[in-house]
Amino acid sequence: MAVRSRRNACAAGRALRARGVLPADLDDLTQDTLLGAWRSMRAGRFRPPPALPPADALRPWLAGIASRQASHYRDKAHRRYELAAADPDRLSAFAAPSPEARLVARGLLRAFHRLRPELREILSLAATGLSSLEIAASLSLPRPTVVTRLRLARRLFARALTRSRGWPR
Repeated sequence: MAVRSRRNACAAGRALRARGVLPADLDDLTQDTLLGAWRSMRAGRFRPPPALPPADALRPWLAGIASRQASHYRDKAHRRYELAAADPDRLSAFAAPSPEARLVARGLLRAFHRLRPELREILSLAATGLSSLEIAASLSLPRPTVVTRLRLARRLFARALTRSRGWPR
């Protein structure tokens, strides 16, 4: 019985790892998955099909629980915005941005998210300093397509900014 439960724990761990759980959190989330499965079994929610042996039905059922646990893991805010800082005092200058800067940033983000996803992707890659040739290689697109989409994205982004903020053209 111990070998089978160890095999199931490994299967749950593999399912969590495949869904993007960080190695540092893998043991904890595997334990949460198995604990959730145990509670569900005790509540009578594990009902294997009669044609399938319970041991064979357990693995996909555990994979489903692991998938939900990984989804909850990704949704947790403290996981998404965790920062490792060697010197926390160094970050104190950035702790309280001015309200005006926050409003400007919000307007920029709103205008950026109005673009189509493929235009947003090309514009964000260009903003990181990549050339059109590098963007074309990373997205597997022809270079003229990237240049055209980049020009369109810049034009639509500028138009969205001038309309929403009343900034000069």
